[in-house]
Amino acid sequence: MFGEAEGLCIRRTSLDDPHDLTDALRGIRTVFIAMGSIGIQGVLQRTVIVVAARISSIEQVTRLSVLNTSADSIGINQRAHHSIDQFAASTGVPYSTIRPSIFFLSLLAGAREVRAARTWTGLADSGRTALIDHRDAAEAGVCVLADAKHWGAHHELTGPTPLSWPEALELLSAELNETVSFRVTTERKLLEGLIGTGVPAGEAELLIAREWAILAGENAFTTHAFQQITGRKPRALTDFLHEHREEFI
Repeated sequence: MFGEAEGLCIRRTSLDDPHDLTDALRGIRTVFIAMGSIGIQGVLQRTVIVVAARISSIEQVTRLSVLNTSADSIGINQRAHHSIDQFAASTGVPYSTIRPSIFFLSLLAGAREVRAARTWTGLADSGRTALIDHRDAAEAGVCVLADAKHWGAHHELTGPTPLSWPEALELLSAELNETVSFRVTTERKLLEGLIGTGVPAGEAELLIAREWAILAGENAFTTHAFQQITGRKPRALTDFLHEHREEFI
């Protein structure tokens, strides 16, 4: 078991080699996949799913996805994850997903700008999403993987409160006792800014599409899935901001 002495065995495996993957997964009961949805990571996810579908010992594949996975989403990431779900269904693999909302960690991506200018630059000055702590998503994922009663379903995980980016910055302002403002920019300038900080172009496009999805209100809801799975309430953003306060100073 994870967390126990000698409970984790790491095996080097070529994810793009079906034969090596088969050797690695043979005799395994459950599989958890946590990778991106596009480019090489999307390809590797599908490779793992195909191999898992052919191994009789595997009773469940659980995959990390995103909230509001849908063919109709404005978000590129949401559509790509939907495509992988459809692909998994076509293989007949026993399958479930966790679909967390945007992580609290996303706020740390703007910490440098906050430190320098007390601003956060983006497109979505309205539209809400119930941000979630990445540790909560991980805990829920372990619970789903370990308990068969959660198998065969898609679990949409949210934090406790839907917030817009400006509203999240109000909480950060209260934590810092200084005003941090949301600064609206154009899509072109945001793209150039993200790439200028080292974000790959494809990932930058995903982040921009996510902003449009937020503006459209796609994620403006909460669910009780996390509490139903884990038995406790999700962490609050205020606690996360307090924990990471020094990164914004």
